[in-house]
Amino acid sequence: MTRQLYFHDKSYAVDWPKPIVSPTSAQAVSDLISRALDGAPVAKSFEVVVNADLAVNGKDVFELSNGSVAGSIRISASTGVAAAWGFNYYLKYVADSSVYWAGKNNRLTGSTLLPISETIRIVANDLYRWYGNPCTFSYSAVFWNFSRWEKEIDWMAMNGINIVYATTGMEYIYNKVFLRMGFPQSELDSYFTGPAFLAWFRMGNLQKHGGPLSNNWHQAQFQLAKQIIQRMTDIGIIPVLPAFTGFMPRTAPVRFPTAKFYKSSDWVGFGCNESCLPYLDPTDPFFQQVGVELLNETVTALNLKSHYYACDLFNEMTPPNSDLQYLANVNAGIFQAMKTVDPNAVWVMQAWLFLSDFWTPARAKSYLSKVPIGHLILLDLFSEAIPEYSRFESFYGHYYIWNMLHDFGGNNYLFGSLVNVTHGPQAARQFSGDHMIGVGITMEGINQNEIMYEFALEQSWRSPLNATELNEWLAHFVTRRYGNNQSLPKTALYAWKILGNSVYHDNPYGDRSVMLSRPKLYDQQDINFDLKLLFSAWELLVIASNELQSDLFRYDLVDITKEVLQYHFYSTYTQLVAAYNQSDLYGVSTQAALLVDILGDTELILASDRRFLLGNWVRDALQFADSEEDIHFYNLNAKLQVSIWGNNYTLGLYDYANKFWSGMIQDYYAKRWFVFFDILVKSLVEGVPIDQKVLNERLFLEAELPFFMLDTKTYPTTTQEKEGKCGMKT
Repeated sequence: MTRQLYFHDKSYAVDWPKPIVSPTSAQAVSDLISRALDGAPVAKSFEVVVNADLAVNGKDVFELSNGSVAGSIRISASTGVAAAWGFNYYLKYVADSSVYWAGKNNRLTGSTLLPISETIRIVANDLYRWYGNPCTFSYSAVFWNFSRWEKEIDWMAMNGINIVYATTGMEYIYNKVFLRMGFPQSELDSYFTGPAFLAWFRMGNLQKHGGPLSNNWHQAQFQLAKQIIQRMTDIGIIPVLPAFTGFMPRTAPVRFPTAKFYKSSDWVGFGCNESCLPYLDPTDPFFQQVGVELLNETVTALNLKSHYYACDLFNEMTPPNSDLQYLANVNAGIFQAMKTVDPNAVWVMQAWLFLSDFWTPARAKSYLSKVPIGHLILLDLFSEAIPEYSRFESFYGHYYIWNMLHDFGGNNYLFGSLVNVTHGPQAARQFSGDHMIGVGITMEGINQNEIMYEFALEQSWRSPLNATELNEWLAHFVTRRYGNNQSLPKTALYAWKILGNSVYHDNPYGDRSVMLSRPKLYDQQDINFDLKLLFSAWELLVIASNELQSDLFRYDLVDITKEVLQYHFYSTYTQLVAAYNQSDLYGVSTQAALLVDILGDTELILASDRRFLLGNWVRDALQFADSEEDIHFYNLNAKLQVSIWGNNYTLGLYDYANKFWSGMIQDYYAKRWFVFFDILVKSLVEGVPIDQKVLNERLFLEAELPFFMLDTKTYPTTTQEKEGKCGMKT
C-alpha cells in the first residue's frame, strides 16, 4: 500500500496536505540531536515529545521546558521538524552554540543541560519553511552521498524546513518509462545531461551537455533518493516530487507523429545540439498518458504519495502562444496529470518565469486560472530583491512562499541585505494576508554567507527587527558562532557590527568578482557599500585572531580576507588599465606583477582552510567513478561546471558558477590572467591594438580547456599547517 503522508487541518482556510506524525518521528529527532552533538552523552538529556495537537491553525509549535529529571530539557512539538527546530533554538539562544554548513560551535560539553527559567513557546508565523532552488541540487548537492545528505537534512530540520524538492535520482524513472515507450537507450543517452547539469535538463533548458548518464549512475542515484526521502519523511519534511513538464527526447515528434509538440528555445546560445528540446503540448491528450505513467511510476517505485509535485514548463523560455485561453489550458493539462494520479495533489511552481517581459498581468492571471485554489503554491523566488507577489496581485487568489534567493551559481563572495530580509516577509503578510503561507531560502548554491540564511529562516518566527535590535542580533550571532567559556574579544563583536551595517546591510545583488571573471581590457565591478568599512572589519578580525582559536572564526577570517584581496585586485586592475591606456609599458608590467602577487596570496589564504578547496568538489564527484573512463567523465563534469559551464561559444555562462577555491585560483583564474598580461605587453611592444578574437582563443586553449578537459591533477582535500599571512597559522 502506498504511504499517504498527510493529515488535514480543518481550522485553516485551505485543507492543505500536511505530514502525519510518524510513530518514529520523536526517535528520529533524538537521533538527529545525537548526531548534532557528535554522540555526546548529554544528547540523551533531551526528552522529545511530538504531539500534533500542539499546532495552531496548522502552524508548527515547539515548547522548551525543564525535563523530568534535573539537567534535562523537554522538547514538546507539533511535528518532528518542529522538535528539531526547538532543539536548535535551545542550542542558539540558551546554550550559545550553533551548527552551520561550515561547522559547529558546541558548548554543551558537560553531563547535564543548562536549565531554563520559564517555558519557551514559539509558534511559526506561517505554514511552510522552504528549502532550495532546482539549481541547488546541481551547484551543491549533485555529488553528495547519503552521509552528506544526512547532515543537510539535519540542518534543514534544525532550521525549521518542512518542505523540499526531492529530485535526486528521478532520471532513473524517466529512463525506465521512456524505454518502455520504445525509445532505445542510445537516444536516451543523447537526452540526459551529465550529472553537473541535471537541474537544467529537468527544467527543459538542456539536453546531452556533459552526458551521458551511466546505468550505474541511474541505479545508485535512485537508491540514494529512497534514503533521502525516507529520512525526510521520518522527521516530517515534505518531499516535493517531480511531475511531467512535457520535455522528451529529440526523436519524440517522429515516434509520436500524431501528438502535438513544440520546440523549446535555444537556451543561452547552446544551439539545438544541446538545447531546443521538444516538449509535448499539455493540451494534447497524449500529455495525459505520458504524464500519468511517469508520475504513477514515481509513486509506485517510492511507495509514496507526497501530495506535493513540482513542475516548471516555461523556465527561461517563452510560451509558443500568447492566447489567454491557451495559457490557461496549458496549466489545466499539467495539473490534470497530477490529479489523475493523486486527487490531493498540490502543484509547487516557481514564479521565476514571471520575471520575463512576456508575462503581463493578464497572461499570468490566465496561466494560473485553471488550477484550483488550494492546489497550487508559488515560490516567489527572489522576494528580497524583486518580489513578484505585488506585481501579480498576490498571484490572483493562489498561495505563495516568500523566499530569499540571494546566491547565483554557488558563488561565494560576500553580500546580502539583512534589512530587506527582516522587513520583507512581514510586508508580504500585510499585503497578501493568509495567501502568504511561508518563508524560504532559494539559493542556487550553499556554503557561503551563512549569516544570511540563518537570519532568513528566523523570519519564520520572528517579528521585523529595527536597527538597534539588528545590532543586538549580530552580537548574539558572533557569540554563538565563536563563543567558548571565555569572553569574546570586543574587536570580533565590533567587526561583525560593521559587516552587518555595510556588506550585509542593503546589498541584495552583490557583483561578480573581476578576479574570477574572464579577463578583458575594460571590466567593472559594482561595489554597493563602503569598502573602507570592510577593510576596517577585517583589521579588527585580524586583531581578534590573537585571542580566538575557534574553527568557525578561522573560516570567517579566511572568507573575509579573500574579499579584501579580491577588492585590492580590482583596484590594481583599474591601475593596470590606466597604464595601458597611456601606453605605459613599465606601468603595465608593474601592475601586472602586483596582480600576480595578489593571486598568489589569494591561493595561499584559501589553501589554508579545508572549506575552500577545489579538491573537495572533485573528490565528491570521483566517488562515483568505477573506471578510468569514469574518472575522466566525472572530473570533466565537476570542473566544467565551475569554469566555463557550457562550451567555447556560450560566453554568457562563462564563470557563472565561479568559486573562490584553492586550486581554481592557481590552475584556472591565474593562468587566464597570465595570458591576458602577455597579450597586453605584446600589444604595447608591437604597437597594435588587442585582438579580442585572439585573446579569447588563447584564453580557451591555454588556460580554460586544459583545466576542465585535459588536467587530471589530484587536488588536496586537507590542509597542512604552516605559517601564512596575517600571522595566522595555515
